[in-house]
Order: sequence, then structure tokens, then C-alpha cells
Amino acid sequence: MQVILNKKEKEELVVKLHQENKTIRQIAEKVHMSFKDIGAIIKRIDGRDNESDFDLSNKSKATQALFLYEQGKKPVEVALELDIPYTEVEELQQEYWALKELGDLALIYYEIRNDLDLFLGLFRIMKKNRLINQKDIQTMLRYAAFDLPSLENKIRKLLMTS
Repeated sequence: MQVILNKKEKEELVVKLHQENKTIRQIAEKVHMSFKDIGAIIKRIDGRDNESDFDLSNKSKATQALFLYEQGKKPVEVALELDIPYTEVEELQQEYWALKELGDLALIYYEIRNDLDLFLGLFRIMKKNRLINQKDIQTMLRYAAFDLPSLENKIRKLLMTS
């Protein structure tokens, strides 16, 4: 006969098994909980439940910036908190993206950063008109590269003749 434990009893059993140096896998088999939930309980009892309490004061500014980006901070918040210039913040943000395997994002940002507002405006228009799929984007690129210059020339000719 299997005994059904309530949430509090499960947490107490997790604590007991953790103190007995059982692995998370062994604990999960006994209490029928996910690794994530067990990990959260263990972090809480070990005093590691608040990752932002992690002491970074003896770490480099670069490490502190990467930690802040990982916490979801914006570049302006990183610059203010660490008292570092924009150029350094931008370099560290690109390094963070690369570490998170978002290297393409860093390259794209570097290429369009001066026109980011225009690019985001175009993206919002396309999203609003539900044109965010591969076929629509290919069509837009074709129009921009080939059809648009041709149309502009036709309009100029028509305006000159009228």
C-alpha cells in the first residue's frame, strides 16, 4: 500500500533525504516530485534560494555585467550599476549574447544598431499585418530589392510627363 503525502510532508521528506546525502534522483524516486521542485527545496534549505544574493563584489566588472544580463537587466541598468561607459556595456552585451549562443544576434545588432528604430518599426508593421513567416519575408525582400526601384523609376517618369 502506497502512502500519499501532502505537500508539507513531501518537503520534509526531501529535507530529510537531502541531509542523508541522497541524490536528487534517489529523492525523486521516494517522494515522486520533479527534479526542479526538489532542487528548489534544496536551494532554499541550503540558503541559495535567492541567486541575486550571490556576492560579486570581488569579481571583475565584466563578470558582474554578465551576471546582471543573466538577471534580465537592461544595458542602461548595467551601465549605471557598474559605472562603465556605453562602449564597454555594448561589448559586454555582445559577449553575453555569444555566451548564450546568440552570436547571430550580436552580429545582426552590430550591423543594424544605428537603424534599430527603423528595423523595429518595419518588424512591428509586418507583425501587425501578420506578415511574419518565411514566405512573406522573402516576398518583402524581393519587393525591396527589385520591384521597389522599378516602381520608383516609373513614378518619376510619370511625374515628369504630367
